[in-house]
Amino acid sequence: MVGKDRVITVAIMIGLFGGLVGGPITSLIYYDAAPEERFYLFIIPEIIGFICAGLMVYFGKLKKKSQV
Repeated sequence: MVGKDRVITVAIMIGLFGGLVGGPITSLIYYDAAPEERFYLFIIPEIIGFICAGLMVYFGKLKKKSQV
């Protein structure tokens, strides 16, 4: 059985790399789109990536406190 921590870690990593790497790549692929569309293709995944980065830091500190 997969632990709850492992599921959270995998979800955060998918969001982190999908957002911070996938957003700019998607924005570059659709270079013929309107500027507003390219901006939204870039900014929405970036926001998701930074939220996941924040969650990663939060859960890391939470885990560190519980071990002490």
